[in-house]
Amino acid sequence: MPSLEKLKKVQSFWFSLVVVFFFFGFIELILRVSEFEPAFRYKTYTIPSWMEEMDPVVLEKYQRFVAGQGFVNQDAYAYEPDLRYGYRLRPNYTTTVKNYSSALMVDKLPSWTIVSNAKGFRVSSNNPTKTETSGRTLYVLGDSSSFGWGVEYEKSYSSLLTEKLNTIEPFNLKNLSLPGFSSFQGKLLWEEIDDVRKGDWVILSYGWNDAYSSSQTDRRQFDLRNSMAGKINWKLKHLLLYRWMMTWDFPKRTLDHKEGSRVPLTHYRKNLEALVEGVREKGGKPVFVNVCNPIAYQDVAKETIENQKMPFFNFPSALEPYLSTIHDLFPDLFVTYFEAYGEGMEDDPMLAFLFPDRCHPNEIGHSLMAEVLFETLKGEIS
Repeated sequence: MPSLEKLKKVQSFWFSLVVVFFFFGFIELILRVSEFEPAFRYKTYTIPSWMEEMDPVVLEKYQRFVAGQGFVNQDAYAYEPDLRYGYRLRPNYTTTVKNYSSALMVDKLPSWTIVSNAKGFRVSSNNPTKTETSGRTLYVLGDSSSFGWGVEYEKSYSSLLTEKLNTIEPFNLKNLSLPGFSSFQGKLLWEEIDDVRKGDWVILSYGWNDAYSSSQTDRRQFDLRNSMAGKINWKLKHLLLYRWMMTWDFPKRTLDHKEGSRVPLTHYRKNLEALVEGVREKGGKPVFVNVCNPIAYQDVAKETIENQKMPFFNFPSALEPYLSTIHDLFPDLFVTYFEAYGEGMEDDPMLAFLFPDRCHPNEIGHSLMAEVLFETLKGEIS
């Protein structure tokens, strides 16, 4: 008799376990079929849930930024969590971005489109499945400026540069840049690239995000994510049911964070050296494009690149000689930006080729960057 009661208890336990499993599994299935995309709240703003994977200091600064500008950038919804990189562009994704700059410019600056391929990299919206030619390839590994943040893909400096190179000989373009990426993430990305051939060009452009304040380095965050415990935790955290529950207004513990840099200067130097060495090992020709880098990181980049005897371009300062002729070279675009910035452009002429953050190049800036790069590099194509 006791054994029968014990058997019934065991059966009841397993039945309850199966019911719970199927119940939560059914909810998970519904969330996936409905393409549910969780988000969390900060004050009155809805922020994509993938951003909770950010370092606490980075996330806190982004939240303050959102509160200051009054909206969440629409392009923030174009990304998803990723175990290797922390996050990356969603594959096979298309969106048109309208609100992406200062709140004062929302209705004044042109919209732009993000289209990604199956691997989660930005491609042309006009020809997303373009077939490669038999010529050489221009690879671009960088951050948001090289991604073409704020402009159409076809108007980014890498796309315009490829057009110019094609007037000399056939060139393909593979833009593998992602906003927010550091040299550490760039090094991880390079480790997965296996189709570089002798004679291909590789533009490297990292630094701004390396210097960004963080409580942990990118290296440390990567190690934690990819430890055994980290991988298990990652799998659990990225069940849609779990992510949905995390958007509920549970009390959150406030922690004090000691700030450092995402990539310390010594690591930054080593990452650049490793990237350059990796490019050359595969027969590629490395080029460094410095965009809006903090002085300390800019100096390390310049010293490292010059020691490697490779081309170094410093933007936006390299565009300053064009200030007096921009209105003649780009009359329509100049009027568009002048109408958007008004007196701001009179106070800061650099806004003729930069967005209001005074860092990211606008369409004029990208066009001039392509021209500067082409005039230097065309003599080295042989």
